[in-house]
Formats: sequence, C-alpha cells, structure tokens
Amino acid sequence: MGIAGSLEDLARALRGTPPEARNLSRLQEIAKLLERFPPGRERDGLLAVAYLRLFQVVKRQEYLFRGYSYARTARVEEVRALAERLWEER
Repeated sequence: MGIAGSLEDLARALRGTPPEARNLSRLQEIAKLLERFPPGRERDGLLAVAYLRLFQVVKRQEYLFRGYSYARTARVEEVRALAERLWEER
C-alpha cells in the first residue's frame, strides 16, 4: 500500500480513504501505523477517525469502542460528534 510514516502523511491517507469495504485493509494499515506514534491530540483524533471508519465498514463493536475512546481523548469536536452519532446508531 505504501503509506509513508509521518502523521501528516497518515492524515492525508486517511482523508483519501472513505469508509468502504474495498478500503478495509488500507484503513487497518493506517490504524496500525498510527498506533506507533506517542499519544497526543492529533494522533488520537486520527486514530478515532480510522477506527470509526473501520466500524462503518465491518460493524465490529471493538472498532466502535476504540474509535469512541480515542475521540474522547483527542477532544476534537468534529470527531467526537461522529463517534457520538455512530454510538447512538449502533
């Protein structure tokens, strides 16, 4: 897949990867790469989006729980709103 390793590169890759079944392995790769960075608002916000998109694709509760948790940690309003919406819809 060839995703470069900086947070900026991963953010760009995540923006370009919609929550669709054909992108499952790419979203998993992005989440795995993001996990390697130390905790922080940007990293946690990106992880939240990655896990919430994974949940949208495969509906695994584990992804929703992780995404919701990272959204709360990151304190990015847009990400938290997405997490809250998905939590209520489950």
